[in-house]
Order: sequence, then C-alpha cells, then structure tokens
Amino acid sequence: MSATFALAAVACGGSDSPADEGTGATPEPESTSAPAPVTDDPAQQEVVEAREAGEATGEDTREVGSGPTHGGRLVYAIEADTANPFTPYASSCAISCRMIMRAVSDSLYVTDADGDIVGYLVESETHNEDFTEWTMTIRDGIFFHDGTPLTGEAVAYNINLCRLSQLTGPAFLGVDDIVGDGQTVTVTFGLSAATSLSPGLRAESCGFMFSPAWLETLPNNPLYVSPASPLSAEMKAAGKAAATGNPAAPVGLGAFKFVSYTPGNGNSFIAERNPDYWRGPNGITGEEFPYLDEIEFVVAVDIQGRSNGLKAGQFDIIHTSNADEIAKYEGDEDFVLLQANDYGETSHSIINVASGVNPVLSFVRGTEEPIAMDPLGLNRANPLVHLSCRKALAHAFDGERFVDERHQGLVNVANGPFPPGSVGYLEDSGYPSYDPQAARTEFEQCKAESGQNPVTFSFNTTNDTFNVESNELVVAMWSEVFGEELAVSIQPIEQGQYINLALAGVYQMKSWRNHGGVDPVEQWFWWSSSTASPIDPTVPELALNFGRFQDPEIDAAFQVIRHNPDPAARQAAAEDVNRAFGRNVWNFWTHWTLWGIVANPRVQNLTDLAIPGNDENVFPVISGKHHMTQIWCTEGKCHR
Repeated sequence: MSATFALAAVACGGSDSPADEGTGATPEPESTSAPAPVTDDPAQQEVVEAREAGEATGEDTREVGSGPTHGGRLVYAIEADTANPFTPYASSCAISCRMIMRAVSDSLYVTDADGDIVGYLVESETHNEDFTEWTMTIRDGIFFHDGTPLTGEAVAYNINLCRLSQLTGPAFLGVDDIVGDGQTVTVTFGLSAATSLSPGLRAESCGFMFSPAWLETLPNNPLYVSPASPLSAEMKAAGKAAATGNPAAPVGLGAFKFVSYTPGNGNSFIAERNPDYWRGPNGITGEEFPYLDEIEFVVAVDIQGRSNGLKAGQFDIIHTSNADEIAKYEGDEDFVLLQANDYGETSHSIINVASGVNPVLSFVRGTEEPIAMDPLGLNRANPLVHLSCRKALAHAFDGERFVDERHQGLVNVANGPFPPGSVGYLEDSGYPSYDPQAARTEFEQCKAESGQNPVTFSFNTTNDTFNVESNELVVAMWSEVFGEELAVSIQPIEQGQYINLALAGVYQMKSWRNHGGVDPVEQWFWWSSSTASPIDPTVPELALNFGRFQDPEIDAAFQVIRHNPDPAARQAAAEDVNRAFGRNVWNFWTHWTLWGIVANPRVQNLTDLAIPGNDENVFPVISGKHHMTQIWCTEGKCHR
C-alpha cells in the first residue's frame, strides 16, 4: 500500500467533524424507532454482513437496465455548512465541505478500491536516492474554470499557501520547499524528515486544486496575511489592498462550476455542469463526464428533517452518520441505501489536557525558552488533565448499552482510534473497559488529584437534538456510578462555532468524529506534540492536535510510521500508538462510525468512478465522502 506523508492538511475533518449528527424524537435514553425489517435480498444480506464485520464500503452494486444519461438536477442534503468557506488553507473542512470540494475541483491523489493511494491529477512520481526529493508530474491539458492551466507552478502555489497558513501549516513540518516547473512539482524534505513513502499530496483539503488567479484575489490569502509570508510588508499591504475576490465563490477544475452559495442551515451551494471538464468530451480523456446538469447541496443539520425531506421528494439524496436513522432504511425498497464503515471514523470525545510546557514545540520553533501550554491557566480547573479522572469516566461508560440504545446496535463499540481491518487495530488496546468498581477506585484518586468534590467540567456537543440526547445518556451512565460527586454541564453549540472552539482550545470535553483514512500516517498531525499549540487568547494559535496532549511514545511511533517502508514495522508502530491511547485515555472512545448514503432509485451510479490509467475504481465511500462526477439520473430526471 502506498502511504502518505501528511501534506494533505485538513481542518477538522479528515475527516474531522462533530460527532453523530441528527435528531431523535424523544428525550428518553431509549430509541423509539424499531429496527427495519430484514430483507431476503442476497445483495442486502451481503451488505449487512459486511457492516457487521466492519467492512462495508458503500459500493453501489445495483444492476442498471440503461446506461448513463446526460441531464438532471440533483439536490443533495448535507449535514452541515462550512466555516470559513471554501479555500483549503482557511476552511474548517468537515465531511460536507469535502463533498462540495469534490464537485467543483479534483485532488492530486485518490484512494483506489484496494485501499492504495494513487495519482489522479498526478500522472506519475519519482524520488531521489535518499528520499529527500520527490517529483510529481501533473497531467497536461487540464484547465481551471477560469481557463488558466493546471501546471506544476499552479500546484506549488496551492500547496505553499497551505504551508503558510496557521491552520494547515503544521502538517507540513519537515518540508523545506515545494517548487513547480512546467508540468512538474518537486517537494524537498529535510534529511531528518526524508520519507520513503509517497508524499501523497492527496485527496483532502490541501490536495484539491484551485485557480491561482482566483486565489491571488482573496483577502485571506496567506501571502498577504501570514507572518511567515516571504513577501515584504509593502508587497503584502499592496496585495491585500487589491484583493477583492470572494473566498466563498471557488474556482476549481472539477466536473461542476460554482454558481451560488448562501450560508447557513437550510441554504445551499449550487454548481453547474463544466462543459470543458478534463474527463469530458472536450477534455483530455474523451469521456462523457459529468452527466448531471446541476447539483444543489442543501444544508439540513437536523437528521429527521433531512430524512423527511428525502421521503417527501424535496431532496434526491442525503448522507448521515446517524445509525438510528440508517436502520429505518434497511429493507426499504423505496430507497437506495449504501452503508460504509470501512476506513471510517471513530466517534469519541476529545479532552483538553493543555498543561505544563511543550519541549517538542520549543525545538520545532527554535526557541530557548520552554513554551507553556496554558500560560494564563485557562484549563487549570479542568479535572480531565488528570489521568485518574479520564480513566474513571472510561470505566463508567457502558458501550454496549450506548450503541444499542442510540444506534440500534448497528455500530461497534470502539476501544481505540483504528477500527477493525485498519492498520493498528487491536482487539485489546488496553483502553479501560466498562467496570463500575474500577471506575469508583479511579474516581477516588481523581477527587484527590483535582481537589474537587463534586468533580466538575463542561461537556460540549453540537446543538442538534440527537447528539444532545446521546451525550445526556453518557452523562447519565457516569452519574449512575459517581452520583452527586460528579457535576457535568452539557453545552450545546452551533456547529459553525463548534470546530473553531476546538482549534482554539476553548473547551474542556467535546464530542467528536474523526480519524477515518486508509493509513495511520494520515493521523500524524492530529496527534503530534509538534501540532499541540498553547491556549493563549493574547497570542491566538490554532492546534491540529485539539487535545493538546504530548505523548513521547506516540511521537516515536510516528517516526516509524512516517519514514519506514517496512509494513511489519509500520503495523507494530501503529499498534504502539493504539496502546498509548489506551494507557493514557487521551480521547474518550465511543463507537466506530457507520455512514449511510440514501437516495431515491432514480439516482444512479452513486460510487462507481473509474481512475484514468488504473485498473481499479476510486474507493466508494470513506468517512461519508464520495464523488459526484459519475452520478446520473434515470432519463436525465433526478426527482421522483
């Protein structure tokens, strides 16, 4: 398997986003929805078996009587809007954002059906003898929507903006230079960061390409605003003064071209067919993509509203990670249901443990003085900085009860970041199992170390009903074990602000969903001590390591994962990462996420996208994301 060096920096989203979205019908812990009837259809039974094994890919296996047809307007209801749209270096790009990115642009790399990361806009790649220099050749003859060509210089411009960004820059540590020349782009690493693995500028936010001519017009362009910009103060001021472009009107090179965007719940992003798409009749491959005339992505945060809109014909397709709602569509022949948990995310709660100093960050920044993680003491009252408190809560959580009551038993209880089938998965990771007696023992230590009784902290959640109720059930389990000696306040927060608070470290515990991907190297920047920035509003910094934890064992394991090509060594190192999470409870794991893609039957070929020059298709669905390029609708009409 080809693996990535983490050049594909993403904000919240690798899929990183708030945990299970949706709404329930009752504040009671038990779900009121009955399981869907089990079908005798062999194809459906195969999907159920794959889901139970953690190997559901989301592949659309329907037999279609007629071939692709041009025409149609597809209305896709997505789970959330995007904060700071739509530039890769600034967007808090969760799953819904990635769906839009895949419509209006394409990525340098994609994951194929075998789980290998392969070139897409990249035609080929080579490296020097010591792996400090990688050169990628970019497909020739591809044009952005404004008519400018995709060249090595254009790729280098895109990626260098990500390197300058405070949000995405930390993922590029160890990269000395990125230079474009003609149709090639060369990435140079420092010797200590040399990687025998593909650099993998891949299919996440910074892997999507956008027109440099458009990016140069944007007032938030890091060349104009970043302290690390190589431009002089005069050049930065002049550039920003002339920047009148709109970051929310992206100019990509994808199958669909931007038409309009109105932010907020209930509003939409509209894109129309690109007649000059590189995989279309006027492109370099001579194919017929795309088939649809137009796509409208409608933000529908409430899962019940999203689902009802599909049933009423308001929407043609929806996605959801709410297994309770997915269960209602199993065996329902009026809709197409694709299920995917292979390479999926882990639902969990992130815990803010910012304290002490960060010597790794001091070394990276070349400072002699230690960098304090919480210089103003903002996280000092958080009892969860103490391992005993984290272990107590983990022992007091009944995972089987949780997945049965909130997710119809369709998902599996998680014991670490890597789901079954992934590199690094362990049946026993050492993470605390449900054990009320052990929980009470740890809690006594927690009270002593924190100096609190009751032990008090805030637990953030997004403001949809289902998510609030799920976290209320978690708190109820804790209260059953600890009684009045624990005081947890649940704080619902609008999703647009939710991610930003995690980046800034303004929270104590937050429910979350992240870490989907085909290789553990993709998780490095979420867990590295070098990306754990301090909490200091006077010098605001954003951290990709949301929990601000520092773990030397995880740092050491990622040296192997990032730089050693031996599969056995990388597997062992990933397992070491898993065990370190188990010992230290840096995150509070709940379950491995199941995604559902649900559509009316007129929407065809939801996931079957070929890769030019490759015998394999694109992997169908990873963490709720799939491609739009290949979709068509029966007789060119998407609505029923």
